[in-house]
Amino acid sequence: MQNLHRLILAKFLSSLYFSVPIQTLFFFAKGLTFTEIMLLESLLLIGIMLFEVPTGILGDRIGRKWSIVCGVIVGLLAWIPWFLADGFALFGLSFFLSGIAIAFQSGSDQALIYDDLKSRGEEANVQRIMGRYFGSMTFGTAVAALIGGYLAASQRLDIFYDLYKLNVVVQFLGLLVLLTVKEPKRTATGEERAHGPETSFTLFKEGVRRLSSHAKLRRIALLSLFTMPFSFVLIYIFQPYFLSAGVPATWYGVAVFIASLLSINAKIFAHKIEQWFGVSRGALLVTLLPAVFWFLMAMVFHPVYSVLLYILNDASGNVRDPIFSDYLNRHIESHNRATVLSTISLLGSLYAVIVRPIIGLVADIDIRYGFMMMGLIIVIGALYFRISDEHVKY
Repeated sequence: MQNLHRLILAKFLSSLYFSVPIQTLFFFAKGLTFTEIMLLESLLLIGIMLFEVPTGILGDRIGRKWSIVCGVIVGLLAWIPWFLADGFALFGLSFFLSGIAIAFQSGSDQALIYDDLKSRGEEANVQRIMGRYFGSMTFGTAVAALIGGYLAASQRLDIFYDLYKLNVVVQFLGLLVLLTVKEPKRTATGEERAHGPETSFTLFKEGVRRLSSHAKLRRIALLSLFTMPFSFVLIYIFQPYFLSAGVPATWYGVAVFIASLLSINAKIFAHKIEQWFGVSRGALLVTLLPAVFWFLMAMVFHPVYSVLLYILNDASGNVRDPIFSDYLNRHIESHNRATVLSTISLLGSLYAVIVRPIIGLVADIDIRYGFMMMGLIIVIGALYFRISDEHVKY
């Protein structure tokens, strides 16, 4: 497991975003509205959409490790316009580049983990290892939020910039660790041999064909898509929510820290959900819980209860990641795994790029309406695309 431990450590370091508790406050200080913040997120998603499949193909051809390395390098470059920005345009460029960085890593990291385990016949550990991998990312967020929230309690703009500089330093350290990760041998149709090279177009066609023709894979992907817990909206919207509820500034970082720790445990023990509840009830539970907390947040504005609801919403939205990662990977072959996962992620980005600005507009009118809208979308998706044991069997 030493190779995967290096990958997990690299993910932890790259997830040390010290600016998480103050990101929205920073944008407000720069004169942006919440709708514009969501438009920035849409630009990030457009970057992902345009490069998702090409980078997935690249990951299948040159290696998943090097695709991830390229993503980290582009992510570091994305900070250059950030530090020069005074308005929407340069921030937009930074977010677009960040989207490309995410596209390079999307699918390739999960494919690397799955193939590393598969090369040793340890596929049964996928949910557990994915839980640790995603958990390391959440733990990084927790540590960084606690430190960042403490340093930026004064909410001064110069302190905000210092936190962003710290982000750059630790992400560079993550790149150095990532360079030590070894590329696992990939398999084709279960054979223990490296897969031979194919053309990029062939890989892409196979990815699209797999998704369009495989009913079980398609249903799981659609369920995952339309029950998106809106975690990236939550990390922005909790700050104006706390302002409306009168939560003290010193609690912003602490709230993210506690939520992240709870999310870590949720991801690590996510594999037990299926053991306890089965596939059908377990999937329904992990998809509906965030909707419940979005509805409650729409009704409760209290200094203490608002913090509690944010923490529970964030944790409930994170428990699903290892579960859906396992269910999707069961129906994808090794040689074009990153391509298929990138195709699925592309669909998610297309959906999110449309819905996030709408949520921003609604939230600018009344933040409660934004909460209710997200909760309703999740409920509809969870009920309409509900899955059973049969859907996850290969």
